Amino acid sequence: MGSGEPNSEELIVKAQYFFPIEPTEENLRKIQNRLTQIMMEEGFHTGDAPLPFMTIDRTMEFLKVPPASENSRWENLKESLGFSEEKDPRERLTNREEFLDGLGRLVDDYPFRIVFRFKTFHGEEVEGYDIFVESTPALLQKYRQLNPHSDYSYNIDNVVDQNKREITRILGRLELEPTHGPYTEAESLDSRLSESTVEKLDQHQYGRAAIQYINEGDQCLQQSLLNAALSCYIQGIEWVILYYEVTEQNEDLLEKQQQGQIGPVYFTDLVDKISEDTVASQKTVSKLNNFNSAERRWVAHHKSGQLERQDVENVRSTLLRLTEEIL
Repeated sequence: MGSGEPNSEELIVKAQYFFPIEPTEENLRKIQNRLTQIMMEEGFHTGDAPLPFMTIDRTMEFLKVPPASENSRWENLKESLGFSEEKDPRERLTNREEFLDGLGRLVDDYPFRIVFRFKTFHGEEVEGYDIFVESTPALLQKYRQLNPHSDYSYNIDNVVDQNKREITRILGRLELEPTHGPYTEAESLDSRLSESTVEKLDQHQYGRAAIQYINEGDQCLQQSLLNAALSCYIQGIEWVILYYEVTEQNEDLLEKQQQGQIGPVYFTDLVDKISEDTVASQKTVSKLNNFNSAERRWVAHHKSGQLERQDVENVRSTLLRLTEEIL
């Protein structure tokens, strides 16, 4: 059991999904309209529903409509006589007093706020939309707005598990399966390479370099140094591919470069190499090619502009998946 103000990194649940479809504005509008319908049926409200003839927003935020307060005797009497006016439940999100009153009655374990972020994906074999999902439980919202008593208790595992189930269930209504997660940020760094994979990497200097960059990336990510973490993970991908080429294909690309047999070896060259060998899954190869093209700005000189944490976590998960697949 937990008590005191909870840690958002332990409670906010994230997941990533992929919707394979031709990435057009019309198709995205259809997806968002269907998602809005589903979320309204689940008792959520959004101000981000796609409107006709308007540019579609790539981010949609849904809030759980709090339950109504109990009617007074007078209100019950008017209702029984047919004189009461039916109120729009969404008004409970705009009326502060009603909202806070309703928030207190929401079950701690269930989602209060769910955000969907859509990102276009173009791969050689597949295209569509990556959907990044983030669920904030009612418990966390209560601590942000209601300041519960110091002895207020809760169960972190129950809250996280329930939010994971809800995300999976709701996205299941779109017939989607998660490609990553559900997980919390606290859990995400707990996902590591298997011991057998680390042992293999540790037997060669290129593998040891890959391990070093993965560990350094994790340290930067824990401190929210997103650009530095991204740089480490990109270099980790490079060293993993170099390790594979020298140990499995008997081709030391760096040695060839040093001897002048080939020119400089860049990230794009290494992605082409692993794509040709096709030892990794098609999804992983498509992700790498996506880093190589649509997200080329990340790779150039290992620098980037404005980043979101989920983008960096996505590169990390691709790095770990690639490493496990090719070894």
